[in-house]
Amino acid sequence: MLIALGISAVNAFAQTSPDPASAAAATSASTPAAAQPERQQQAIDALSSMGRYLRSLSRFDVTTTSATDAVLDSGQTVAFLHETDLKVERPNRMRADITGSRGTKGLIYDGRTFTIFNTSDGYYSKNPAPATIDLLVRELSTTYNIDTPLADLFYWGNGKVDEVTLTSALFIGLERVDTRWCNHYAYQQDGADWELWIQSGTRQLPCRMEIVDTTQDERPRHVVTYHWKLNPEFPASTFTFRPAANAKAIELKPATRTPYEESE
Repeated sequence: MLIALGISAVNAFAQTSPDPASAAAATSASTPAAAQPERQQQAIDALSSMGRYLRSLSRFDVTTTSATDAVLDSGQTVAFLHETDLKVERPNRMRADITGSRGTKGLIYDGRTFTIFNTSDGYYSKNPAPATIDLLVRELSTTYNIDTPLADLFYWGNGKVDEVTLTSALFIGLERVDTRWCNHYAYQQDGADWELWIQSGTRQLPCRMEIVDTTQDERPRHVVTYHWKLNPEFPASTFTFRPAANAKAIELKPATRTPYEESE
């Protein structure tokens, strides 16, 4: 259910020669109270259910197209486009390639090492890695302040996103995203309004997501559309990094600050 904003049908200033005190009282009485945020359990449960389904997938290839707003010094908001291709073979193989206006960068993990690379700048960094994807995601975040591409998808309902942070959670309705029928949800939390379309049926895959940064007056958006291949066959070379002849190896140093403080 959408939260409707009430519009008063009473004009507090319709009196002739109103008394200031009575006019103020009438104004106050005619102004509806702000609608309270609604937290529908259906919308909250959808996040956990999607997360459980995504974590059950042993192999998948998800390609996303994204538009991310940036606010220029002039105040104009412009969108930067990029595409991400994430290949996962649980428990210990992953490859992410991100393509945009500045070339291709990404991450490759083979169960023993992870490699961060940037083809446009011509560098890469190969490092020892923990034994699983889940441990790698955590190490990249806490040690290097690096967000694994699309990683948050797989932690909804598993402690990564606490439902307590959601001030509003709504089911909007069934809508079509390209050729897919998807359930549309809307959420609010401190600093962000966001929407999520989840494929209907047994395959609870995210189809589309929109995030609005409410901390800025310009309210920049990040919009992403997902396309999925389940149980693909990956050649062994998929998770092997081969640097270009002129690529330069660099050291990846731990970050001085981590994106969040450990709570355990």
